[in-house]
Order: sequence, then structure tokens, then C-alpha cells
Amino acid sequence: MTDQTFADPASSIEETPAIPDQTKARLRHILAGGQRHSAGAVQLIGLGTLRDRLGKRWDIVKERIYEQTERLFDRHLPPSDVWLRADDANYLVVFATLDRQAAELICGRIVSELHRLMLGNSDTSQITVRSIVTELDGNIAVEAMQLDQLIARAAQQGAASPQSEAADAGDARTVPTADAHDGGSFHPTICYRPVFDTSHKVLSTYVCHADEETKRILNALSTDDARSEDYRFRTDMELLSQSIEIYEELYKNSFRYIQNLTVSFSTLSIGRHRREYLARCHSIPSHLIPFIVFVIQGVPTGVPYSRISEITTILKPYSRAVLVLLDDGAPNLAAFAQAGVRGMGITVHAGEPDARATNRLHSFGTHVHRHGMIFFVDGIRSAAMLRIAEDAGASYVAGPLIGQDTDVPGHMKRMTERELIQKSAKTARHR
Repeated sequence: MTDQTFADPASSIEETPAIPDQTKARLRHILAGGQRHSAGAVQLIGLGTLRDRLGKRWDIVKERIYEQTERLFDRHLPPSDVWLRADDANYLVVFATLDRQAAELICGRIVSELHRLMLGNSDTSQITVRSIVTELDGNIAVEAMQLDQLIARAAQQGAASPQSEAADAGDARTVPTADAHDGGSFHPTICYRPVFDTSHKVLSTYVCHADEETKRILNALSTDDARSEDYRFRTDMELLSQSIEIYEELYKNSFRYIQNLTVSFSTLSIGRHRREYLARCHSIPSHLIPFIVFVIQGVPTGVPYSRISEITTILKPYSRAVLVLLDDGAPNLAAFAQAGVRGMGITVHAGEPDARATNRLHSFGTHVHRHGMIFFVDGIRSAAMLRIAEDAGASYVAGPLIGQDTDVPGHMKRMTERELIQKSAKTARHR
């Protein structure tokens, strides 16, 4: 077996560190003849860069790193894929069906998320993804490429964005559909979207919500479908559980941000779902509560004050505030204000004419402020709509212009509207 790194002409390859004999033996076992797993790709995930950057802290936190890495495997890989810790700083991952390029992106996503959790940042130019390949003479070699190069290659081949490409690769493993009658086929996935504080000019908040594929499935279900409420409840529980787990890890690494957690009105209205959701809320560490904001979605028009008041009251002990996000409609804002709702928001829908959106934002914003609540807007896609939202009095805005969905929240960052627009334009050029 050789440890030599080799490249195709389009790759930029770094020198691969020597692989321990134990890892070599396990590679031979996996890839040798009849013992070989029916794999689409085999990857080597190394923790060497993380170990180097942590320095003396490595020995103190390495068990936590192993635990977090394996949680990420459980989150991103289906049961059909196989992983094992090969040695002190390497994991082997055997993909059952994904091709090499998709497997590389999934592994890059896992390592990037791990770096963000443990270091507070994830520089893709410093993250290397390694693929195990068999040469013509039967020997095994390791080919390495930096994550930013993999992302650039994927973008050139038509990927919408680094995150969506990795997500697409992940979706290939277990694609849930609204037509599946087996509830076990539904696996909700979470992501984070940055929020811009228009008053203080800072990205200080991240909304934890369902990813686009999960939303597509939920939206495809009719309201009278028995799975609708169950799927929404399962999504809400996944959002709550994973986001608190991730924040707890980030908090240990002196990482702070405001976390908005979306939760559906139906989950908080059905007794058995509400009880289980609140039981999970009760496990939120007390030191995280000042950073948690609940955002209730799917509130029906004409909901009575008593129901809103009840829901707000039960969520308050676990958060700094409770907000409500509406798709449309003209609710009784006085009832929300009296119930203790801190802020109200609406969504600007894709393709909505600017004139209609402008009228809605100004009218809604005026009434929200009149009742002493914060006004926020989601779905901001253009510089013009950002200006309209600010003119309408929006304190917080989110949407594709502000930032794309990510796997893990980022640091609080000061940024002007001009810088946001320039960053969005630059990102669009690289898609």
C-alpha cells in the first residue's frame, strides 16, 4: 500500500500526512476483494488540522470532539453508510451509494461544521477532504483536495451554492416524499438563516428553521392529511433538540448569538404535542435561555386571545421573547400585544410585486408599532426591498439578500446595508 498523494490535472493537492499502520490495515480490510463493502465512495476524515489549531487544548477536548464528530455522522449519514474511528485523528467513512464527488461534499460539510463548532469559524481553504482510491496495481492511495476547491468545482458544474450542493448530495441518501405513507421516511433537516439588526447594523441573530426540502414536504401535505400535524411536530422537536445541542457546544467555545427558534402553532395547540415539546424546553440549560427567542408560525386568522395568551405564557420561561411570523392577513394585533407577544413579522414572497409588498409592509409596520411591538420582515431578496422594509420601520430583516442558509450559526458581525448588498452580489457572481 502506498501513502502517496496524487492528483488529476484540475486538482490542487497538498502533501498527505503519513497514515498510521492501524488505519492502513482497516483500509485494506474494507477495500479488499470479498471483504469490500458495496461502496460508492470511501473517505478519510482527518482531525489533524483541528488538532494543530487547538494545540495543547487537544488532549483536554478531544473526547468531546470525537463525540461531536460522531453526532455529525449520525445527523448527516443514513444507516446504510459505515463509519469508524481508525486512529487518534482519522475516521473512515464508507458510502453505500453516493459517488465520490457527492461524498466529498458531505464530508467537507461535516468537517466544516465541526470546525465551526470547536473553533468558532470554518475556513474552507484550511479544510482538506481526502478520498481513498484504488490504483491500477491494486495499491491504495489517498487523494486530497481543499474544500474551497471542491466547492468551486461544484459551482462550475451548476451547483446553486456550496450549501445547496452539499445539501443536494445529502438528500440523495434518503429523499423523503410527501407521498410516502410510512412516517419513518420523513427525516426533517434544520438550517440557520442570519438576521440583520437594522438599528445597530449587526448580524447578531440566527433563525433555526426547516430546510427547503423539509418545507417542501410539509407544504405538500393538505391540512386534512393525518401526517400534517405529526410531521410538523417532528420537525419542531428536531429544531429544538438539534439547535440547543449545537448552541451548547458553541457556548462552551465562548460563541454567542441570539437564536430564533421557529415552532408551529399546531404543535403548541395539540395537548400531547405541547406537553412533549415543553418537556424538551425544560431541558434547555439556564445559561442559554437569555439567548433563545421563539417564533410562532402558522397562526390562523381569528385565533382567540386566550389561545395566544396561553401559548405565550408557557414559552416565556424558556426564552427572552416570543414573536409571531405571519404569511399574510390582518390579525387582531391588540390581542397579540396584550398576550405578551414581543414582535410581529410578515414574509415578502418570491415574485410578489414591489408595489403590493410596499403597501403591506407599511400598513402592517404602522399597526405593529402602534401596539408597541417590534416589526420584522422575512424574504428580503433585493436592495430595493431592504430599503422599503427599513422605511416601514422593520427592526430586523432576513432573506436571501441578508444571507443564505448555513449548517451552523456564525459569529456576531457588524455590517452596513452597503456591505450586505456587496456581499450578496459577490456571492451571486460565484454561483
